[in-house]
Amino acid sequence: MKIPAHFQNTLFYLQLLAVLLLAAWLSSRFELQWDWTRNGSNTLSKTSIETLAQAEGPITITVYAAKQTALREKVESFIERYHRFKPDLTLKFIDPIQHPGAARRQGITLSGELLIDYRGRQERLQQLDEITLTNAIHRLLRTETHWLVGLEGHGERSLLGEANHDLGLFGSALQQKGIKTIGLNLVETPDIPDNTSLLVVASPQKALLPAELSRLQLYLEQGGNLLLLLDPGQDTALRPLLTSLSLETLPGTLVDANVRELGIEDPSIALVSQYPLHSVSRNFNLITLYPQALALQSSDSSPWHVVPLLQTLQNSWNETGALQGEIQRDPDAGEAPGPLTIGYAMSREKNGGTQRVIVVGDGDFLSNAYLSNAGNQDLGITLINWLTTEENLNIQSHQATDKTLLLSPLAQGIIGLGFLILLPLLLLATGGLIHWGRKRA
Repeated sequence: MKIPAHFQNTLFYLQLLAVLLLAAWLSSRFELQWDWTRNGSNTLSKTSIETLAQAEGPITITVYAAKQTALREKVESFIERYHRFKPDLTLKFIDPIQHPGAARRQGITLSGELLIDYRGRQERLQQLDEITLTNAIHRLLRTETHWLVGLEGHGERSLLGEANHDLGLFGSALQQKGIKTIGLNLVETPDIPDNTSLLVVASPQKALLPAELSRLQLYLEQGGNLLLLLDPGQDTALRPLLTSLSLETLPGTLVDANVRELGIEDPSIALVSQYPLHSVSRNFNLITLYPQALALQSSDSSPWHVVPLLQTLQNSWNETGALQGEIQRDPDAGEAPGPLTIGYAMSREKNGGTQRVIVVGDGDFLSNAYLSNAGNQDLGITLINWLTTEENLNIQSHQATDKTLLLSPLAQGIIGLGFLILLPLLLLATGGLIHWGRKRA
């Protein structure tokens, strides 16, 4: 028995409607997404996911925004990315018009301002993007406020400075992570503050006064943590301090032929690509670069537990001659073959706790001019976390590389021509062929 054509058409449309209704019902109960961008630009980065994994306990985000606004929908959609990886993250809305007292008590001054609460600690945000929110959560993870004190008065690299040789960008990155930075001149303030979590001595260009060196020695003897950055030709200013740490420097400047593989022609930029099994470098696997670095050497009789943290590869050495033209290692001039040590991590038990010191034979790698090279910033933050006993917060940053689409003039012309002329002509030709076919039938 042949089924009439109109009945077949009706049955087809009923089945199609049933499939669409089923798909709508399933989409309202289940959610499945794909992000096809190269680095997952529309989902949380690995950094944010790792930060959420560090948060033990609920996080509450309160948004002060009026009802019936598109802002609420945007915030809900954005926070949902975080909620997928942390189910106990709660989002709440408070209308500042209906509840002005609540907004006033929290110091809310802008519609859409966010208040993040974690274990009684709070952060306020006036803009919402992944970097800002993840950094805020990262700051809340810190169990205490850490003060980094940078020595000043001898031409040191400043944690607040904007010059190329300064460390201002690094200081800003640390502040985003919840670490406070301040400068200290030992002539103006003879005593290092008791609440100093870490003293940073970054490449002094002039020798310290005997009284200043005595204060640094006393700080070490009392168990203070120290980050010491040196540069070729400037290590003599801190020779007594290095001696107390059982360290000495090799003459000359490190050169590294391995950097040519990265397209770097300057051999005075040293490369570090492998790190020892140590809590300071746990899970750290980024290449780091060190311009104009100094090789270090530790005494076998050191009272510290010493770990060679940063070491160059083979085909590197400490060049004592001029860095120009073709250079080769000269063993007779005291030029030692790599691997050579650029940085040491040192620790010892002191006053019922663990004292930590890191000495790096380079200050440029954290400077404003070189901080963004390879994994330099990540390593710097990793070092600070270890020195302030917060190594559990070592999370490497990851930036999306496909946020901008760059097209050549030829590609732009082809796309424009295709959409403005070729595509309309194709549609007209298709319509003409269909019309011609129907007339012949």
